[in-house]
Amino acid sequence: MPTLISRDYTSAIANWNQAKSNYSEIQSVISPENVFTFYPDQIEWLDEQNDAESYFCLEVGIWDNQLILICSPRTSTGDIKILPSYEYTTLAPLQNDLQLTQTKTYTLTSHYTLSVDLTKSENDSDVNFPIMNQPVTGQQVAVDEIESWRENGMDWLSLESNEFNGERIFQNFFVPKQDLLQNPEDTTSIVGAFGLKYSPVYQRLLPTIIFISCFDDASSADIATRVPSNTYDWTKPSPPYRYSIIIQ
Repeated sequence: MPTLISRDYTSAIANWNQAKSNYSEIQSVISPENVFTFYPDQIEWLDEQNDAESYFCLEVGIWDNQLILICSPRTSTGDIKILPSYEYTTLAPLQNDLQLTQTKTYTLTSHYTLSVDLTKSENDSDVNFPIMNQPVTGQQVAVDEIESWRENGMDWLSLESNEFNGERIFQNFFVPKQDLLQNPEDTTSIVGAFGLKYSPVYQRLLPTIIFISCFDDASSADIATRVPSNTYDWTKPSPPYRYSIIIQ
């Protein structure tokens, strides 16, 4: 997997920080249809190195004239660890079509009452609808957000670069661990696609990264019966989210 030594890691982050105020430089490294691809070895390395309880940090950089996401392990207090090298992935064209899946399980509970003579006297049924306790994103929502980035992402970047000098453009993303540790036994890779979603807190569109698990074709049918979704999106871009408040 590609790695950056500590000196190059610092340079890559500085390159992106400088490019954010120059839209022509942004255009040279971002195509709205391109994605990031993570592989199990990278995610395993990040998980092993990361001490923070709930969130990973992925920092944005430019290296070899390409936009990259750097796996940046954090300490238990939320700081980026100082390491000899850091693994990363590059923004690049998608190699294969993506299949977004979501399985919803409905439980039908039937109640019958048998009278003393063993005849059925009453019956009723309850349908229990699925309750997701994981950060699952419905396929249609994910597709809409990805399409919004493909259609409007460059306009968003142009506005932010020209009107706000790039100060509000993301420098890193805080990612719930579940987004990258989903379905670890079966996932062959995880694709990260940019999306645009409206934030009621900040009252404006914010970028996000939507993570989609990919499986071998031979096992994908079986996977769909066992996992609630292969699409996750609870990523927090910084800015506007402050690094100091997401310490875990």
